[in-house]
Amino acid sequence: MIFNIKNYVSYNLKELFKKGYLVLGVLAALVPALIISYFILTGTTSFNIKHVSNFYCMLGMLAAVLHPLYLVNRDYSSKTASLINNSKQNRKNYVLANVVIALFVSLLYVAVGIVLLLVTKQLGVPGKLEVSFLLGFSANVFLLVLTFFLLGYILLLFGVRSGAVYFILTAMLLFLHNILINVIESTQREFLSGLIENFPGYFYPVMVGSNPLSPLQYFIGCFTLIVLFLLVLKKSEKIEI
Repeated sequence: MIFNIKNYVSYNLKELFKKGYLVLGVLAALVPALIISYFILTGTTSFNIKHVSNFYCMLGMLAAVLHPLYLVNRDYSSKTASLINNSKQNRKNYVLANVVIALFVSLLYVAVGIVLLLVTKQLGVPGKLEVSFLLGFSANVFLLVLTFFLLGYILLLFGVRSGAVYFILTAMLLFLHNILINVIESTQREFLSGLIENFPGYFYPVMVGSNPLSPLQYFIGCFTLIVLFLLVLKKSEKIEI
């Protein structure tokens, strides 16, 4: 029996919504952004529109990555994957279906983020909100969510416990870039600084809500995404269920 990508995607997106995971994730993204918007509008702080997007991405990107990863972990931990992945084609379709779910989740967070920025800008939050920034924001969210989702996926396929995977992703999205910023500021080696600045684990969390990436960073990001996708496909074909 051939695994139906469309049915799987539709069923699991509905499940994420019905169980409240998507709602909780979006709320986790919106609450910090709305709080900082309030402080900006009341004159408590001199932040601007990019700070709103940064606060939106702070927890929002972690939630967006964990939504589709939860489904993969659920299927493997409950042995449902052994029923689905009973042929080479079905294993490939299963990977594609979960990537499609991650894509839809990323688009949801892009849409909510753009609406948030347009509304807060209309309410009086200062700062330029140009089309180039919104396009960069959209591309950054899309690439970040898919990249870190696939990273978590490959870790699960290699047998890393789900708790450890969630810890690694949380550390990378919320804390690692702060450590790397300190390294950049403390070193005088341009080569090392360049390596760090073009490392996806650094530039995605730092730049996702701030600015479009550089052409080199987009190239590295796309290349990394393709490599991770191929690794997941290859490992999925070989893993014993």
